[in-house]
Amino acid sequence: MNFRGVILALLGLMMVAFGAEASGKSDNNLKIEIINGERWWGLAVDDGRIALPFDGGFVASTSEFAAGSFRANYLISNRGRFLHSRQPMTVSYDGSRLVVTPAEGEELVLEKAGRTLRESYIMNHHKYLADSVKTVSSMHLFTAPIYELGGNDALLYTQQDVLDFAARIEAEGMPKGAILLPLGWHTPSGTLAFDAVAYPDPEKMIRELHDRGMTVMLTISPYIMAAGRNYQRCRKEGRLLTNAKGEPIVFQSRLGYTACRSLCSECVEEMNGSLKRLQKEYGVDGFYFDLLDAASLLGDDREKVEEYIRAWHSVSEGVEEVIYSSPLGSPDNLLCCSVSTTRNYSWQELQGSVERTINASLLGYPRTLFAAGIEFGGDSELILRTAQCAALMPIAIVPYAVWSLEDLSPIKRVLLWRQENKEYIADLVAQSASTAEPIVRHLEYEFPRMGFTNCDDEYMFGSEWLVAPPVGKGVTRMVRLPKGSWREWGSDRVYRGPRVVDLEVADGRVAIFHRE
Repeated sequence: MNFRGVILALLGLMMVAFGAEASGKSDNNLKIEIINGERWWGLAVDDGRIALPFDGGFVASTSEFAAGSFRANYLISNRGRFLHSRQPMTVSYDGSRLVVTPAEGEELVLEKAGRTLRESYIMNHHKYLADSVKTVSSMHLFTAPIYELGGNDALLYTQQDVLDFAARIEAEGMPKGAILLPLGWHTPSGTLAFDAVAYPDPEKMIRELHDRGMTVMLTISPYIMAAGRNYQRCRKEGRLLTNAKGEPIVFQSRLGYTACRSLCSECVEEMNGSLKRLQKEYGVDGFYFDLLDAASLLGDDREKVEEYIRAWHSVSEGVEEVIYSSPLGSPDNLLCCSVSTTRNYSWQELQGSVERTINASLLGYPRTLFAAGIEFGGDSELILRTAQCAALMPIAIVPYAVWSLEDLSPIKRVLLWRQENKEYIADLVAQSASTAEPIVRHLEYEFPRMGFTNCDDEYMFGSEWLVAPPVGKGVTRMVRLPKGSWREWGSDRVYRGPRVVDLEVADGRVAIFHRE
């Protein structure tokens, strides 16, 4: 019996043993009394009203969460209880009780899978979200770093600049990976084809990079320049977002004065065909789908925004190696998506991204990354720590600002950790695709009932590695180690948990421990 078969068999035995959990009902409401030591996760990440695990009081409807956010229509607890709704539901919490109001005609049942957060998560996913578990089209996204080619001159880069960047990566002794080209690689009119002036022979460029052990990813957006033949064609055919007067919305972006495709079915089909041609004719390896600038253009109509994001995600159908700047809005193991919410990173945003990653993993989003917009030549410590945190995600995008640092060895060490654990990471990704288990795991998930429910600044990378990412300034990092023996990566020191360690993290060191 394979690994997934064993998991399913154990889950079946758990269901027989524990059965459905009875709970009080009043009218159509389901009332869940909080038991001693119980904490709950679910609904949404970074909603503003809801803290994970639930803390304080709130009332929230799953039909009202922002489109494109990390959200899930379920509740899971660290005492093995869970509740899943196939339709939107309203949840209120006062610290001692959860009251759940289902959609009309839906009967909600509080269930029990075991005694831990991990058991409630696994049972919920295999019983209700089995169809979202997908195979992985490319391990390369997870096992090799992605180097962002950005900076102030990003739109002016040429074919030679890309090759020079690859040579710099090699000269610095960085691990081989993918080069992510920013917007500006395409024609000035916005059609998804290489600019013939800046990239006279893209096939040769990509072939040379492949020969050097590197791959190529392109940034894709729905934006086009608000001038020229393609703009006029899209305007005539009704393929642009318009305002209340029916006029195309024109805004200032990194491309200049810009319009935005409406993503009608013809637009989606055309863009999808262009991406497939880029892969077939030139050997492009993958794409980063950037929609961050368009969020404010879509207004407050939630259904309209949801429809637009869904259309945006359909652009990649049948395309290899795809990353999105935002999730689709429901648990789906196929998606690789960023937890970044801004292009202007700060220490506060860095810490928030780590928390979002940990919590999103419990809501069914195991393939996360940072797409961190850090100013080139800015706060060098923030640049380094953001890059290190990004490299410790399931997918590692190395921000371009790293190249403004005088000493690259600290980020190189973290990338080499990934390289040393390449097979381990590949196994985790394959396991996640089969069983839905997250790659980044809350400490309560791996170490139940040891006091880690509110630990939101460190996590397990799989079941073997504990990561306490550097999310703040300073030369020391407090690390809470669970029960067991923990070997500090990069040294021979072994710590016996449970204990709290104040670890020296000067000179760009990071707190990573192997579970012995």
